[in-house]
Amino acid sequence: MNLGTVIGTQNISEIRRLRGTPLPKDWIEDRLASYLPDSQLTDVTSEILKNNRVAVLHGLPGTGRYSTALHTLTRQSAVTAIRQVRREPNDAVDLEGLVDEDTGWILDLRDEEETLHTGFGLHLREAEGHLSATRSLVIVVTHTDTWAHVASEATELARPVAPPVALSALRAHLNCPQPGIAELEQWLVQDAIVTGMEGASPATAAHWARIIRTTAAFNSSSTDPKTVPELVDAVVQAARNWRHTLRIWHTCNTDSAHRNYLLAAATLDGAPAEDIYEAHTTLGKILGDTPQPTRGQQGPGIIELTHTIGAELGSDDRIRFLNPGYAEAVVDYFWVDRPHHVAAFTRWTAEQAATLSSELGDPLAERVTQWATHYTIAKQSFTVLRAVATDWAKIPRLHDRAQDLLVAAAVDPTDGKRARDQYLTWAKAPDTDDLSNRKHTPVALKRALAGALAQLAPAYPQIALKRLSELAVHSSDETVADAVGDALTQLWDQKTLQTTVRTILSSWFTSPQTHYVAAARRAFLHLADRTTAESLPLLLNHTNHTLDPWTLAGWRCALDGPATVPVQRAVNAWLDAALNHPTLRTTVLGTFTEAVFRSDADRTYLAERYLRLNQAAFGWQPTCAESLPGERSLLRDALVWALTQADPAAPVIAHHAPLAQ
Repeated sequence: MNLGTVIGTQNISEIRRLRGTPLPKDWIEDRLASYLPDSQLTDVTSEILKNNRVAVLHGLPGTGRYSTALHTLTRQSAVTAIRQVRREPNDAVDLEGLVDEDTGWILDLRDEEETLHTGFGLHLREAEGHLSATRSLVIVVTHTDTWAHVASEATELARPVAPPVALSALRAHLNCPQPGIAELEQWLVQDAIVTGMEGASPATAAHWARIIRTTAAFNSSSTDPKTVPELVDAVVQAARNWRHTLRIWHTCNTDSAHRNYLLAAATLDGAPAEDIYEAHTTLGKILGDTPQPTRGQQGPGIIELTHTIGAELGSDDRIRFLNPGYAEAVVDYFWVDRPHHVAAFTRWTAEQAATLSSELGDPLAERVTQWATHYTIAKQSFTVLRAVATDWAKIPRLHDRAQDLLVAAAVDPTDGKRARDQYLTWAKAPDTDDLSNRKHTPVALKRALAGALAQLAPAYPQIALKRLSELAVHSSDETVADAVGDALTQLWDQKTLQTTVRTILSSWFTSPQTHYVAAARRAFLHLADRTTAESLPLLLNHTNHTLDPWTLAGWRCALDGPATVPVQRAVNAWLDAALNHPTLRTTVLGTFTEAVFRSDADRTYLAERYLRLNQAAFGWQPTCAESLPGERSLLRDALVWALTQADPAAPVIAHHAPLAQ
């Protein structure tokens, strides 16, 4: 129930927030629309900011820490923009690196696995001078237990966030957006509602508010509307995910025909009855049910089946569940109750979304994407996410949906780290085409993961690049290699990320850890192989003959590895550019010649690099009988000659040098 906001749009908004771009005014207003400010806490925090430029708000999850920080910064007249500090989990914090002026910064440390090291509180206090110079402010939001490790270092900067009374928070959510729901006061005095809000967090109040709004909307459109007291039980059951109701229903309805019809109707909620009836038959087959043969009018029909599952057959012959959250609860119940059928069910949803019209297939894909994300976060299990993303990634029409699902799980503010860690495990695992092989990763999932990591890179560049590199190293599938290459190119094409990519790979080129070196080698070769529309290598300096030190370091790293197809492709791309663009030949030959030396500082000539380049040169243009050497042969020979003469032990015989003109 995200009130019409599609997952892809949510992902874009969350990534923009994480990457530190100024938060849009309408996003801030929407976030604070139902926020209940604590005026005393706002005033105290504002006073701390006035005196120290930094404040810390700590509390338990769901208590409104982020919203409180956002609200407080909107009250500071000197702040012209509000941004989130861009950082990756557990990275060191350097507030002196925040150079934007007149900015209100939020340092989001809400992840419960965040660790604050000794000295963090002192750093917050010492940043006052720098922040004063830029006329900026910083509010840190974190868990109380996380802050406790360093609290003694900056006691005067911190204040706990106590949540508002849940019933008051519920009222605020039901009043916003305007107009609020009808009969608001009746809802708020119902015993079950009051009991449900006792001790609840603002996040729980927001969840109940969404359920009440949906229930009221369904009721207002009904031909037989109910009173508020009659609707309350449905709200309470929805808040509990309808688990009790569904358990009773499944106990009373043990035949597969009814259960499959319930599951198909929930998955295709709002679809025409004819499509749901057909879908429940195909669902039964894929789950291994043997359909009972029928003749004539034997067996239940659509009207009977729809009544039995508690849905409504509308005058437009579409089947809908009129209870809030019921459709998602049905699918959630199935995932928990039948884990051995998860793979078959997700394969069926992929087939349905791909074969149905876009009018039905797109909403189905959107619903299952949301449900799988909710399930993954709530259960902290990646079984469903893995199955859905894999099956959908195999279908071109659903490939982007698979990426959206992976991104949504990774940017969740509280549990995103678990997803990002799981992606590293998947990236390192060997290839497989068997979804049941839990120790290996399906090739289709790796392709989707590469695309998802490209989307995540603006928010988590190091995390994304590490996983992309591991995908490259631990896959022998060409389609995965291409997906990784495309993702790296997307990162490289973003000017703001090029420096980050260069810095990270530079540290990996000469890392003492061999897996980092191998990952950097594969990543560099993907970039070295990529060309522009004019067939010019992306990494080649097109404007002058200056040799780029970073590119040289990358070639040296690449040539230290085995002679592989990626090495040959990259050398081919550069020699093709030198052949077709004569002005680039000096740069290409100079780069390869310098690459045989250990480094710019260490002029040791490495024979193994020479041998690999020599082999690649003849791979690009093999020796063949020619009456007169062609342009390709002349260029190849010029490279080999230059490599040979670079060896300090080689005799200089200038008149034998071939010409690459």
